[in-house]
Amino acid sequence: MTASGTSLERWGDALVRHCAAKIPHAISATSLVKERPGFGQTVRPAPGSVLASAASTELDYFFHWLRDSALIIDATRLLIRRGIDADSWVRRYHDFVHFSLGLNAIDGRALVAAGGFRERARADHLKYIRPNEELSAVQGDRVPGDVRFNADGTIDYFDWHRPQNDGPALRALTCLRFADDGIGSAAADALIRGDLAYTARNAGAPCYDIWEEDWAQHYNTVIAQYAALRHGARWAEARGEAAFAAELGARRDELADLLERYWDESRGLLRSRLPGGENADEKALDFSLILGVVHAGLESGAHSVADPRVRTTFLWQQAMFRDTYAINAGRSSGIMFGRYKGDTYISGGAWYISTFAAAEYHYRLAVAVPNEREEYIAGGDAILARVRQFVPASGDLSEQFDQTTGEPTSAEDLTWSYAGFISAWAAREAALSQAGA
Repeated sequence: MTASGTSLERWGDALVRHCAAKIPHAISATSLVKERPGFGQTVRPAPGSVLASAASTELDYFFHWLRDSALIIDATRLLIRRGIDADSWVRRYHDFVHFSLGLNAIDGRALVAAGGFRERARADHLKYIRPNEELSAVQGDRVPGDVRFNADGTIDYFDWHRPQNDGPALRALTCLRFADDGIGSAAADALIRGDLAYTARNAGAPCYDIWEEDWAQHYNTVIAQYAALRHGARWAEARGEAAFAAELGARRDELADLLERYWDESRGLLRSRLPGGENADEKALDFSLILGVVHAGLESGAHSVADPRVRTTFLWQQAMFRDTYAINAGRSSGIMFGRYKGDTYISGGAWYISTFAAAEYHYRLAVAVPNEREEYIAGGDAILARVRQFVPASGDLSEQFDQTTGEPTSAEDLTWSYAGFISAWAAREAALSQAGA
């Protein structure tokens, strides 16, 4: 290995350890208290909750998102495989399962009947509270689509874009992967069944996207649902639940057909949404599509990393961010990635989760396409070597880094950013292991 490669190796191993040390601050953060004076609300996290960010800043990410928490917990599975504090991570997983099951018992009617939450809010904050009719509807099979919850396990009564249907599918995938690794329980089985049932009922239905902005049929959501139903059907079949497996399989096949509709032959790319949705042209190359492919983890075939249509779409996105971000100017490799063209959220810059996912995409391709392995490993390493320049010496990861200066911006200590690096580095190790086999 070259000197530069050895340096990347040391840096990556050190950052994995740092990420592994940071994530516990967001899981079961029972020592923290969040005060929201404008709403007269105090939140004390419960065991098993996962904070999107434990940092106390102007941006309020002190919530348990189903999406974020599923991806974060999935990354801890990779730490267990590495033997990093394995027993503690297994305990945290079981706490997460029990907390998640508790969320499913939420009934918004109880909050409305008890009242008081509007009276405690300042007058200028009342406009941010959901109508009673909407809150009362959050019960039973509506709960998993409610996107995020207070970290104490109570309903989030703030106005937000709902429903979002990727969270239950991603949570099912995470728990199924834990089960594959021999880590499970009756409680985990119950959570899996509930999430798969929700995913089957809502498969392909329009909802809000991963960025919580637009209403459409989003590729990112659909591929997560497809992967969960595909894995779940096998899981149910192995347990002798033939009728449930058949139901999941039927919905899986419907989603397989739906995924084919995202290919735009005239433009030579996979569209991020159907029928287009708001800002369709600007977001045609939404990076959520590649995130979806990576999170779904399909090993081969249609909509896997090796699908030529996915590879072509990735190249289009790479060119877009190369031409859009000043930090990418003049570069042919080591491109930094964001969300979509024209993004205006905070700095509208590069995201750590996107950039790490782009590296992971290369490493997964290295495994899926062995005859081009070295090329793809080099491509992933170029991305990580470059993003290293925009990771503070502390190793602390925010949500974004500025597209011109590279300075960290947006939410501090984004737990998903730490999980994203752990996942990317594990994919790199898998690619290198196969290369050395």
